[in-house]
Amino acid sequence: MSLSEEKQKVLKSRMIRIGLILVFALVIYSTRQNQQTHPERISKETVEAQKQSAVRDFEKKTGITSSSVFKQRSAQEEKAASGKTVDNMILREQDLTSNSKSKTTEPEPSGRGSKQTPAKSSRPPPGGKEQDPKSKSELGQLRDLGGKVWESAAGLKYGPGSQEKHRLLHVMKHAKDEPDRPGKHGVFAGEGIRKNVLALIDEAYLKALAGGRNVTRKNEGTRVVYTVDMGRPVGYVGGRVGNQQGKPQAYKVRLVLEGTSVITAFPL
Repeated sequence: MSLSEEKQKVLKSRMIRIGLILVFALVIYSTRQNQQTHPERISKETVEAQKQSAVRDFEKKTGITSSSVFKQRSAQEEKAASGKTVDNMILREQDLTSNSKSKTTEPEPSGRGSKQTPAKSSRPPPGGKEQDPKSKSELGQLRDLGGKVWESAAGLKYGPGSQEKHRLLHVMKHAKDEPDRPGKHGVFAGEGIRKNVLALIDEAYLKALAGGRNVTRKNEGTRVVYTVDMGRPVGYVGGRVGNQQGKPQAYKVRLVLEGTSVITAFPL
């Protein structure tokens, strides 16, 4: 191949690029001119006709067809678009994986527990006897603190421990009766639903902080034992003894805490 032929090819390639730039520049310029002249929105057919007219003018002047160039550009764009689609699918799979991992961090009790929504506030519980309606409606909800530790709306913490490997699982054993269990077994009201059980424990904790004649407190080493008279039935006494006695109603809640960490809680 002679040097002149190579130069012609290079020149031809450059002319195609320059021509395409001119075509798009003409289309953009004419579109802007029409927008300035007419306040109405230009239809797609008008823009396409202007584009085709500019392409025909370019082909007449250069003698080069631009269809092959457009095909190459469209193929490149299609390839890029498919690459973006694959990337989006990978990102979605990663999001789904991370979401599923985060959902499995909360321990599931053996009872008929329902999924909890995180509490909207981690503020310490009020020291007064009365609660505002908003905080009362949040009782029983949990907030993930990380490290398998969950905090209730009243400020109680449930973490790893007990024979069940987690305090939440241990507390929820008091959500249903065990008729063959020796002795007494306190069972919370709430139909075995975790939110209802934790709400009763939160309420008892707030009453314990408020103090009064209906609250007794006892220190046992690093632990504090509260016995709170709720003034209404909050469950019943089950187990072997409780069933022999006809499942008497329970009006009190026993709380065993280390700081704000729950060791156990049950009605009696």
